[in-house]
Amino acid sequence: MKINLIYNLKKIFNKLEVFQLRKFSIEPNMFLLNVNNKKINTILFYFPSYEMMHFGDHLFFEPLARHLKLQGYKVYIMPINAMELYFQDLGYEIWSYADFKNTDLIITRVEFIKILKQIKSQTLFIDTASPKVNSPLCNDMIEKVSKFLNLQRVDYDPIPLYLNVANDGDFPFLKKDDNYIIFNNYIDSGSIRSGSTHQNSIIDFVRNLKDRTGFKVVHTGSNNDKNCDSRVYDFVDIDIRGKTSIKDLFTLCSLNNVIYNVSFDGFQMHLFFIQNKKSFVLFRGRLIKKNEEYIKKYVNPPFLHDNPRSLIEYIE
Repeated sequence: MKINLIYNLKKIFNKLEVFQLRKFSIEPNMFLLNVNNKKINTILFYFPSYEMMHFGDHLFFEPLARHLKLQGYKVYIMPINAMELYFQDLGYEIWSYADFKNTDLIITRVEFIKILKQIKSQTLFIDTASPKVNSPLCNDMIEKVSKFLNLQRVDYDPIPLYLNVANDGDFPFLKKDDNYIIFNNYIDSGSIRSGSTHQNSIIDFVRNLKDRTGFKVVHTGSNNDKNCDSRVYDFVDIDIRGKTSIKDLFTLCSLNNVIYNVSFDGFQMHLFFIQNKKSFVLFRGRLIKKNEEYIKKYVNPPFLHDNPRSLIEYIE
């Protein structure tokens, strides 16, 4: 509880800093600091702290980074350590410099304002949680950043690329003749809004889904999740909590006989979005109604899709 309180207090202070930066706004959810007339050739995507940049948040920025790379910019990424393999696998260069003098523009989230606002490099801060966005998040960022860079209108792909994955031989415990539900009942971001009622709801749902479909349940999560969880999951067929890496999760979610995801609105859900697979999601809600509407309309999923309802169904 203490960790959750500190985390949420930091978010409140960050919102106050963002409020003070309104005069630097170039779009309702974008702020430009340290403006200069230098020609932009090199762009750094900066988000190296897990506290401010969770796994799924990295996926939001990949379509923009790819778009800028295709436009001829030299693009670097500075992600959290666990997501380096994702960007490296897709052909991006990881930023390894000690300072920012070799970059013409930094693109980051507003959560990094306190760290970066004092540096001299031109920096574009994006508020990915702003209810002022009125289109899917990935599309919105590409459109607005292209406008800022005066790029001519070109086609782009707003769907994050998927990590190149291995085959199902990496999971010998899965049988090819069985179908599977991937179940994860843990959450970091916004965990203060997840209590026993939420846990009972998501557990009851996956238990009933298993009964209806006959699919087997694979329980995912970190080693810390498992150690801090005293519940007994008698409906789980395979428990791999603490036994998988991020790359393993990409592989697992891509398998043909992995049919459904049941989780909170987190990283695993976003992997299913990219795979065009169905997720049943327990939405934790937001303190402000318009923030909840924004998430449901433009983040779940974060890219334009012909039939979003085919990708997500909320657990009531």
